[in-house]
Amino acid sequence: VAAHLAPYLPGHPVVRVGGDKPIPAVSAAPWGSASILLICYGYVRMLGGAGMTDATRYAILNANYVKSRLEGHYDVLYTRPNGRVAHEMIFDLRAFRQAWIEEQDVAKRLMDYGFHAPTVSFPVPGTLMIEPTESESKAELDRFCDAMIQIRKEIQAIVDGDADRLIVVDEKGDIANWIIPGKMVK
Repeated sequence: VAAHLAPYLPGHPVVRVGGDKPIPAVSAAPWGSASILLICYGYVRMLGGAGMTDATRYAILNANYVKSRLEGHYDVLYTRPNGRVAHEMIFDLRAFRQAWIEEQDVAKRLMDYGFHAPTVSFPVPGTLMIEPTESESKAELDRFCDAMIQIRKEIQAIVDGDADRLIVVDEKGDIANWIIPGKMVK
């Protein structure tokens, strides 16, 4: 920790930790939860050195496969000079704001397809971070890519004026955005 930030290290109400001017505790345990380390340790031990290398290779391969399938549909930020990505990629959705489509809309739409919502607006606002794991099958990667391509078609229908967004209030009173291709909803 940089010296000028050390006084503000998180404190704890029971155990004396942190700096002279600590911010409040960020977790219930003063040093975090060590039990999470057992899962990581078990995974590393199970794979071994060669398995860890293979898992890394598969994660990078999967990320670049997804990138190659989707780069004609979405802009990808921060590629290497050779056009490749590491184990993750960032899709730039900021251009869709002209049609009032934001990254949360795409994340919610992915949930309609049965996918866990990806990281949104990190590290760049208006983006999705996609991190396919080493354990994803090609069939699952293709299913994800097909969903993203369909979502892009829905966005384009809105941009072209062939469809509009329907605002629906769900049972909790939250606004849920639904895209209805081919139907104008006022």
